[in-house]
Amino acid sequence: MKSAPIGIMDSGIGGFSVVLEVRKLFPFCPIVYFADPLHFPYGEKRKEELAPIVQPVVDFLVHGIKVGLLVVACGTVSSLLLPELRERYTLPILGIVEPACREALAVVQEGAIGVLATRATIRVGGFRQALTRFRPGVEVVEEAWPEFIEAVEGGVFDTPSWRLWARERLEALHARGVRGVIMGCTHFALISTFFEELARGLFPIVNPAVSCAQEVGKFLPLGQPQKPGPLTVFVRGDREGFLRVIERFCFPLEMDVVSFENACRWVAHAWG
Repeated sequence: MKSAPIGIMDSGIGGFSVVLEVRKLFPFCPIVYFADPLHFPYGEKRKEELAPIVQPVVDFLVHGIKVGLLVVACGTVSSLLLPELRERYTLPILGIVEPACREALAVVQEGAIGVLATRATIRVGGFRQALTRFRPGVEVVEEAWPEFIEAVEGGVFDTPSWRLWARERLEALHARGVRGVIMGCTHFALISTFFEELARGLFPIVNPAVSCAQEVGKFLPLGQPQKPGPLTVFVRGDREGFLRVIERFCFPLEMDVVSFENACRWVAHAWG
């Protein structure tokens, strides 16, 4: 009998940061990643728009793939829909917000904590609420960087102009008393080295993919298989375009990339 895979979902390539970190810690676990470029970016949508988009994805992963654990690798969905998803389904569902906030509070003892995220994540205040719940009175400075998220998805972020743009904004956060920053969007976590270089001398950067992957370990059974687990990627939307994005990042992973339109046939063959 095959062990239940870990399901990880996001609208684009950002959630792959969680895939990479989970794979580092638990290389034998099968992983199914769902990318939804058809509706990218989730971070510009309101809750009433997002719910009917996300629900079929979760239904597919839970009832079709039968994942044993689901990671919502998106700050916006984690902030807007996580309570409803946990109420609807019985399996463990993790988001990126709370693990990242706990890590930030462990790192930053004094001063404000910055959050870089999408407009929707900032609007709903998921990170702010978690931080102030864990440490009442903590100062939180939030900024939406939607243009940079699209630059990361397009693979055009590492240019002199974008480096200057990002460094100036990080310096401005430091001037406002920020002493640590949470990358509140997994697109940023995907290029954590880029952020750490730009923030050198200013403050530490908290990578939500790392803290989320560590949280995953709490739900895994003992006695993992002794051979590497498969990685399967389902793409709703432009599969070929998503493959080009994957190629630009040169991920050191073997994976099977399947169009969502062919999902039923694939599931019957692989998991039937």
